[in-house]
Amino acid sequence: MADFEVLAGIHQGLFLVLVFTALIPTLKAKALVYQPTRRALAKKARWTLFFVWLSVLAFAGQLFVTWAFFQSFGWLYIKDKALGFLPLMVVPLLSVLFISLPRLWQLAAKLDKSKEKPSYIVDNPDLSLLSEDAAASEMAELLPSDNAQPSDPELVDADLRKVASAPELIVPLQASVLGSLTACFLQFFYPAVTLEPSILLLAWGVLVAGTSALWIMQSWRQQRCFRPGEWKPPAPFLRFLRGTAVLLLVSAGIVFWGNQALLASKLPEQFKMTDHTNIDTGHGTGLFAHAQSAHAGHDRASSAIQTVSVADLTGPREGEADRQFKLTAQKATVRLPSGKTMEAWTFNGQYPGPELRIKQGELVEVVLENKDIADGVTIHWHGLNVPNAEDGVAGATQDAVLPGEKHVYRFIAEQAGTFWYHSHQQASVQVRKGLFGALVIEPAASAQGADSSIRDLTVIHHKPKGEGATINGADTLAMQTVSPGTPVRLRFINAENLPVTYQLCGSSFQVVAIDGNEVNEPNLIANQALELAAGGRYDLYFTMPDRPVLFAQAGKGKTGEKGLLLSPDGRGESPALQDNLPLFDPARYGAPMALPFDSNSPFDREYQMLFDVAFGMYDGRFDGLWTINGQVFPYTPMMMVSEGDLVKMTFVNRSFMDHPMHLHGHHMLVLTRNGKPVTGSPWWTDTLNVAPGETYEVAFRADNPGLWMDHCHNQDHAALGMSMHLLYEGVTSPYEAGHATRNHPE
Repeated sequence: MADFEVLAGIHQGLFLVLVFTALIPTLKAKALVYQPTRRALAKKARWTLFFVWLSVLAFAGQLFVTWAFFQSFGWLYIKDKALGFLPLMVVPLLSVLFISLPRLWQLAAKLDKSKEKPSYIVDNPDLSLLSEDAAASEMAELLPSDNAQPSDPELVDADLRKVASAPELIVPLQASVLGSLTACFLQFFYPAVTLEPSILLLAWGVLVAGTSALWIMQSWRQQRCFRPGEWKPPAPFLRFLRGTAVLLLVSAGIVFWGNQALLASKLPEQFKMTDHTNIDTGHGTGLFAHAQSAHAGHDRASSAIQTVSVADLTGPREGEADRQFKLTAQKATVRLPSGKTMEAWTFNGQYPGPELRIKQGELVEVVLENKDIADGVTIHWHGLNVPNAEDGVAGATQDAVLPGEKHVYRFIAEQAGTFWYHSHQQASVQVRKGLFGALVIEPAASAQGADSSIRDLTVIHHKPKGEGATINGADTLAMQTVSPGTPVRLRFINAENLPVTYQLCGSSFQVVAIDGNEVNEPNLIANQALELAAGGRYDLYFTMPDRPVLFAQAGKGKTGEKGLLLSPDGRGESPALQDNLPLFDPARYGAPMALPFDSNSPFDREYQMLFDVAFGMYDGRFDGLWTINGQVFPYTPMMMVSEGDLVKMTFVNRSFMDHPMHLHGHHMLVLTRNGKPVTGSPWWTDTLNVAPGETYEVAFRADNPGLWMDHCHNQDHAALGMSMHLLYEGVTSPYEAGHATRNHPE
């Protein structure tokens, strides 16, 4: 398979190349009429022909790259190119080939018959040392004041000027520039243009209207040029002024458009997450009418549908909790093992926050207090399928907790596995500042029994803003003593925005769980690197050998200076990281087992999500945006479901960065990756890393009613609008987000 980033880079670069290869012959064609001699006109026509063919060659290259895209990645990767961008260039280019090109060929071929100097140069020795164009310019200065043409037949006459300035010759070339510019604009600003037919229609309107206007203007210009004995080329300075005026006019239009786009991009001062105008029902039946009416104000729901507020979808409110925790959000100065200090936002003054350990089936109560985090905090239980009101998303399932306030979370820990918790108020800022911690739910004793002989270790990777990575809050290599023969369970959590790659050196191992879900029949592996999605978790299991074992981040420039070193006696040399190890592949690991559904199941809802990068305005600023189906929040589609629906989602990453897609409140079963089915153990996940050029099909059962986020867990992407929601039919929310509220989830 071709390298996605290479193909995508070449493809986008060719759009810029095509603009310039269309512009050059257009400028040269417009200058044809200013040539003083037939030979100069023929020469200029030949150069114009050369650049026209160069433009055709560049377009052929673009077609080849598009075909390569199709062959390697499929229709969804070229749909917008084939149906949106390329036709805007094909139509003008065809008009150039069939209308402009024959006229240029005629000028180039028929006018250049003599290689001798024109007679006016021979008759004027003072001009013989000059180039032909320069001599023609000097001759023009010697013409009588009535601008009469010289009698020499080598000079361009009015009839030739008429041919050289014909709209049929010039306008198709100008239209090719306009088409290339329009296509380039759409590629960089509206990459999913086929999902926005109004934008595509507007683009064609610009091309047609612009071409018509250019034809009219060129017809006027031809009439001015076709004046025997009267026409004189405008002075270069005048032409410069005209070009400058046009440039200023275009610039003013761009500034006006940019200002309007900036104002339009401002997020509402306050809004409800359920108030969506972009409703996607997943091709279901009987839901669209409800979605439109209920979410225009969410107060006109069909009488046949029972409504429920997010605030009522809580965990048990009564009864004594089996586990109680108190987490206080506060600022603190943290000293790292290296001696470096860091200003952090913490839970209970710790970085990371305290590890919470729970038994499966226990009723958990967590009291969150905010001491001094001015903008408020929440707690989201990442990967844990809690009742919706306990999910901890500001503006969706609760209000942010301001300084001096508290909030109580209560839920039953239904799942066992490795999870983590973090603030979901200004998550792109607060998680990076330190408001996160590990959450471990151990299997109930009745289910598996406790095994005190297992050494259970948590390794949580994090990268504070402006700092290097830390592991369990340490910026140096940590060492622990583990006796040979001891079974070790290592719970690996990635709390960074990007996927990270680690190696376990010194022992073979099993990956026994992914995102808190046990792997069926995990086989023993060695010399494989582990790439973990942002927000994801791997549980590793191995038996401690009689030599040191290193778990550390791998990759370019990594030497194992940060990580966890396990040693039989607290001493020993750290194993070296290895280069170019193959990556662990969850789709081909473990053994298959019976599933509640698969790719052949009848799905009630099907959703397709195209991930692109586009330039644009977001909340009043210009930035590179990471879009879902061409939109950013709050205009991304709202996925509507009914309880019990079997839902299929397809993720298609056409951008240049990884997108770890995290669905709250549910676990997704990975069905296929790049069109190939999963052949190993069932791959259940809540945070799926979709790399550039990858396509995943996943499915889940809608069995946890509420309003749930589905967003990129690169929080910087989510903060720029790469977020959407899953909403169950009949669910409402009393909470609001926006600048005028306390709630800012990303």
